[in-house]
Amino acid sequence: MRKQIKPKAQVMFLLLTIFVIMVSVSSVNAAPLPTASQVYVSTNGSDANSGTVDSPYLTIQKGVDSISENGTMYIANGVYNGTGNTNITISKNMNITGQSQAGTIINGTGTNQIFNILTGVVNILNLTLTNGSEYQGGAIYNSGDLTVSNCNFTGNTANIFGGAICNFGNLNVTNSTFLGNQGAYGPIRNQDGNAVFSGCIFIGNNAAYNGGVINSDHATTSIFDCTFIGNNATNGGAIVNWNSKTDIVGCIFINNTATNGGALYTYGDTYAPGDLIAHFNSFIGNTATLGNVIYNSGASVNATDNWWGSNNPVWANLIYGMSDPTSWLYMTMNATPTMINNNQTSLVTVSFNNRYNGAMVTSFDPSTGHIPDGTLVTYSSALGSFNPVTAITINGITTSVFTATTAGTENITATTDNQTVSTLMTINPVAYLYLNTTTSNSNPTVGDTFILTYKLSNSGPNNATNVKISFQIPAGLQYVNATVDNGTVTYNPTNRTITWTLTNVEVGDPYLYLTVKALGTGSYTIIPTITSDTYNRNTDPLKPFTVNVQAQNNSNNTVNAASTTKTVPMQTTGLPLNYLVLAILAVISGFVMPRRK
Repeated sequence: MRKQIKPKAQVMFLLLTIFVIMVSVSSVNAAPLPTASQVYVSTNGSDANSGTVDSPYLTIQKGVDSISENGTMYIANGVYNGTGNTNITISKNMNITGQSQAGTIINGTGTNQIFNILTGVVNILNLTLTNGSEYQGGAIYNSGDLTVSNCNFTGNTANIFGGAICNFGNLNVTNSTFLGNQGAYGPIRNQDGNAVFSGCIFIGNNAAYNGGVINSDHATTSIFDCTFIGNNATNGGAIVNWNSKTDIVGCIFINNTATNGGALYTYGDTYAPGDLIAHFNSFIGNTATLGNVIYNSGASVNATDNWWGSNNPVWANLIYGMSDPTSWLYMTMNATPTMINNNQTSLVTVSFNNRYNGAMVTSFDPSTGHIPDGTLVTYSSALGSFNPVTAITINGITTSVFTATTAGTENITATTDNQTVSTLMTINPVAYLYLNTTTSNSNPTVGDTFILTYKLSNSGPNNATNVKISFQIPAGLQYVNATVDNGTVTYNPTNRTITWTLTNVEVGDPYLYLTVKALGTGSYTIIPTITSDTYNRNTDPLKPFTVNVQAQNNSNNTVNAASTTKTVPMQTTGLPLNYLVLAILAVISGFVMPRRK
């Protein structure tokens, strides 16, 4: 028999069950969201979402907090600012990837820092960081291990250090652009850290004191293949090396300004000596009160094998507080070949792969280093044209194809920065000479006298000088006389040779009129030759001319000696043609007309 449960016990059991369920539900709601290896952020998202591609977060800080160690956060295009999108704190290994470099924008609005990286290995890709502001590190403060790639830094400021980046850890920046950033001690401050910059562009940045772009203080900094244009500071318009070790290789410095060291300023003392190494860089148009390019105060400087804008730099204007460099890059020019005919081409090469020590130029292998790629070279000549007119260097050289248009000798030139080099080019005149031959009678008979007309043509482009045309009169033809409308003509009866000489043949058509008499039947071929002091670009052989002499015709038919055809007049008949046609029509009409019944 089943034991009955009392109603009071049933109620107690039900209440206990409800309590357990409520506690469980409460525990689930209070638990944190699970982390993910990939999270997504969008201006159309919500921080109440799950952070997936279909349910993105609204703020970057939410993504940072939710992502797992070594995970990747993807940020969609849009403008991110305000709470949760500035003053972003990172303390883990992670990757941050924007949808596009120009389209994914984090804006500090001039009042907030953007990233504060405390620890961790952090990679930032495809972002624009703008208007960040802080005491140090307006856009990024880093004490971790940070890599920045394909990013833009614009209009970021700091009261003291690093308007764009302040680094106390390890920093690697590649293929990024820094425009209009400010910091009292550098838009980029590398303090006691290690920093590498490669393929970056720095334009219009400034510092109130030291380092218009990069201020390296008791740090190690390496800078490769970067471009610095129009930056400004009191010391070091582009870079300050302060008690640090800084290597600068393959960079371009254009129009940077400072009071001391228009491009570079370096400082060292007995406690922390500075070490500045600069090779294969290009320094153009930098200005300062002292040291348009480099100002040195107590540091060690090795600045060999750079391009200083000319083959003969004026060191007193370019450097201060250091010895003159022992070697520098030297610009040369050559053409292959150096002598061509008009309308021909020559390959012209400009090379910076040369060292000069003030006395001797020596070439070197560009694989060990060379002037920055993209250096502009402009070619010019009054005797021809270049393709291209302006070329850029690759591996220290640039080439252009010269095409001659005018005969003469001149120095063709190439110009880079403040240096013009030249090479002597000789362009020979060119003519195009050929002969056309006609005759007054192509089928003469024995005893006939006829005229051979030789038309000499020159299609240029230049006049031809000392032109001689000669040919031999074959046996069977008798020389009578010869006249010319230009030049002189002679006849040598011994070898039966006619020579037509012209001192100068302009572009045109002079003539030779040769009169000969046919003495016997047969085919007689005259083969002319042309010689000239001017190169003849006509390589086709001259065509021989053949005269066929026939026997005399004893018939009564009259033949015009100057004509190649006979004319036989039509004979008169007794019946006019029109009467004949009428008669035929009358007969036909008799057949076709119906008869009357």
